[in-house]
Amino acid sequence: MKTYILSIVDDDKASQLFTVLNDLSYVKISEQTGKSTPRKKFPIMDNPVRVKNFKRHSRDELHER
Repeated sequence: MKTYILSIVDDDKASQLFTVLNDLSYVKISEQTGKSTPRKKFPIMDNPVRVKNFKRHSRDELHER
């Protein structure tokens, strides 16, 4: 099963879309409130790994090598 998040700007169009989707037996619709947070795509970004002897290089330094 795949989950998709749709952001619909117009409420009238959203109700029309939900009417169509409700008629399909293979589509499950669940309403998501603004309080719940979507799954993070890259959880490693919240807890980065420390690396010994790490040095940041500027763009110019990278192109010189």
